[in-house]
Amino acid sequence: MNTLKQLLQEVNTIGFWGRIFGWNRIKQLLAAAIGELDVLTDRANRFESDYTELKSDYAVANAELKSRESRLIELEKNKSSSDAELAHLRNEVSRLTQENSILKKEESHRIKERDTAISTLDTIQKKIQQDQDDALKAEHQKKIDRLEKMKATWSKHQTDAKERIKAICQRHTIEYVDKVPFKGDPDNTVTICGEYIVFDAKSPAADDLGNFANYLKGQAEKAVKYSKQENVKKDIYFVVPSNTIQHLNQFVYPHADHDVYIIAADALEPLLLNLQKIEEYEFAEELTPEQRSNICRIIGRFAHLVKRRVQVDHYFATQTIELAYACENYLPADIMEQVREYERAEKLNPPQEKRTKSIPIDDLQKENGKVQREAEGRGVLIDSGKVSESIDGVPLYKK
Repeated sequence: MNTLKQLLQEVNTIGFWGRIFGWNRIKQLLAAAIGELDVLTDRANRFESDYTELKSDYAVANAELKSRESRLIELEKNKSSSDAELAHLRNEVSRLTQENSILKKEESHRIKERDTAISTLDTIQKKIQQDQDDALKAEHQKKIDRLEKMKATWSKHQTDAKERIKAICQRHTIEYVDKVPFKGDPDNTVTICGEYIVFDAKSPAADDLGNFANYLKGQAEKAVKYSKQENVKKDIYFVVPSNTIQHLNQFVYPHADHDVYIIAADALEPLLLNLQKIEEYEFAEELTPEQRSNICRIIGRFAHLVKRRVQVDHYFATQTIELAYACENYLPADIMEQVREYERAEKLNPPQEKRTKSIPIDDLQKENGKVQREAEGRGVLIDSGKVSESIDGVPLYKK
């Protein structure tokens, strides 16, 4: 630009001839001006390119600025929300701090209560343990005392059995033989209907009752020495202490020449009374025809009743087996499995028979009446007359 201005100034100052003669100078200046113009053009192009690039950068920067402004607005909104949440959290922290302080105080109180409870529980546990130890000691002492009493009972069992048999014989006018006229020395002997009946007292020799049964078995074999004597009854009785009966499984020892029966000392009186009935049978020929007829009638009714009962029981047993078979074959498997579980859990305990305890007819009649009333109350009709007629109509004997 400066070269062009200089060129124009020189053209204006020189004359025509000067212009002619100064043309070379002008050409030099003009070339310089053209070179400078090219430089300026390049610079202008660069400036235009830079302007375009700056314009593009401006557009990007402007878009980014708008985005950042939007983000700023969003952050300001989030800041407001965060400030509100922060305030809420600070309140919550304050509340939890107070609650934590209260819980710490309560925890300290609970720890004290727990320590007190543990101490009390430890005391109670020691007391329970002491009570259990005392109870075990007491139970052990009871067992020792019971064993001592049993041993004392066993040691004087022979004397007690003799005194008891003598007292029973005296009460019921049964002859007691102090000295037997045959070989041997049984503990006790009585005579009924001209026969000598031997009652030998047997008791355990030691604390262990496990060998008592074997001891009785061996003594039962040796008792043949009494049965071989003249006028001695083949039934021989071993009298054992009542508290040993529960440890025995066999109460009759049959042999070729004699039988041995194990009886408790408490069963002596009813046994002797039943043996005494034998004497009454010796006078059976003195019965009147009517008495004989009554006896035969009663025995016949008993025989008929037993046979009819066997027949009825057999019928119901058959029906019961068929019903059980139907259950196992027709019920679904899952139901049958549950039925088996209940069946295994069920227990049927008939009344226990106790020695020396009779069964009064009045009690049986009362129980029968109670069952009949309960059945009628449940709508079950029980007519003894019709039942009897139906059963009697069934043949009992083969033609």
